[in-house]
Amino acid sequence: MTDLATLRRGRKSFEQRAWSDSHRLLTAADRDGALEPEDLERVATAAYLLGRDHESEAFRARAHQAFVNRGDHEGAARSAGWLAFGLLQRGAVAPASGWLARAARILDEAQVDCVVRGYLLIPSAIRCIVQGDAAGGHAVFSQAAEIASRFDDPDLASLARHGRGRALIQLGRIAEGVALLDEAMVAVIAGDVAPILAGDIYCSVLEACQETFDLRRAYEWTTSLAQWCASQPDLVRYRGECLLYRAEVMQLRGNWDDAARDAHDACGLLTSGEGRPMAGAAFYRLGEIHRLRGEFT
Repeated sequence: MTDLATLRRGRKSFEQRAWSDSHRLLTAADRDGALEPEDLERVATAAYLLGRDHESEAFRARAHQAFVNRGDHEGAARSAGWLAFGLLQRGAVAPASGWLARAARILDEAQVDCVVRGYLLIPSAIRCIVQGDAAGGHAVFSQAAEIASRFDDPDLASLARHGRGRALIQLGRIAEGVALLDEAMVAVIAGDVAPILAGDIYCSVLEACQETFDLRRAYEWTTSLAQWCASQPDLVRYRGECLLYRAEVMQLRGNWDDAARDAHDACGLLTSGEGRPMAGAAFYRLGEIHRLRGEFT
């Protein structure tokens, strides 16, 4: 039987964004008795933010199956979608595509109209932009924004708003795009966006600052990202990315000592544990700083 006191403490820690405590308590409760799918989702999220990708995916898959067994089609599709999101983040495109297809099939067969359909549009919208179809990406992100408005979902709304901003920048409508990015970031700073999405929106906005050579805005948002990470001391995910972006900003501002230190620390964080796709960029940044300083050996 699940220890209810431990379970309640785990849930409270999750709400307080104490990810290590939440993970420890909820997994302990799970050992005492199988958790409900909503709590399995909490464990999966905590594990993801602690950089434990494979563990997160295992709990997410369990949550999906538990929702299926319960007959909760929206819950099953949501868990499948988040599982796909995590897989895409580490470059596992084929299994991610399979989970996205499963999520869509579940909703279609049950004829369920819900906010999850908006989240399932996001990978397609991103793919359009990456492949050079910014107009198509903007159209798909706009569809997601409409669904977010209909179901009053602030997470999806911010995700879609920032995506539309990135698309508009690609289309040359820089002022409009930047305005949407700033608006999305305000929601993140206000705490209106779930941490599992907030860090990605931060990183995406900083990439946009690089695209537009907006050093002032990059410095301001990098500082904000560092504060966001610092507010969650046991956060592993995004901390390395934060240091990498800060290293680039410090390099461009001529603060090479600070840049080298941040890049070095980013290399360590992004290669620890299961590793991160941006590890290569961190090593490149560190090498570039050494080159600029004439340190060739």
